[in-house]
Amino acid sequence: MVRVVVDTNVFVSGAIGSSYPAQVIDAWHKEKFILVVSPSIIEEISAVLKRPKIKKFTGLTKKDIKEIIGALETKAFVTAGEIEVDVIKDDPDDNKFLACAIEGLADYIITGDKKHLLPLKNYQGIAIITPKEFLKRI
Repeated sequence: MVRVVVDTNVFVSGAIGSSYPAQVIDAWHKEKFILVVSPSIIEEISAVLKRPKIKKFTGLTKKDIKEIIGALETKAFVTAGEIEVDVIKDDPDDNKFLACAIEGLADYIITGDKKHLLPLKNYQGIAIITPKEFLKRI
């Protein structure tokens, strides 16, 4: 089964119900792939979902967010978060997705980041693609 790292922007958009990202999250829930996350990715997703603007837009409650984070911690493959990479200089925070993919032996990184991640196209044999492209492949 393919192993996939999902960028925070895709995960949050999917939680909100945005079309392709929502279909990616749905595919994870249907166990069509193994979601690979790291402690720092879980932390970032939690922080973004708790932002007042996001909470207002999504209508997510504290309980909803706790359930989403709980699912990440129990239903995804969580790496130790020990590997660090320094590839993306303009936005070093994005390096956590590359590091997680390496450590979790991922096949794909799914992202909407057109500025930093998508231009790489591939990193150490890991395809970096959009949600739409990923859905075509599975």
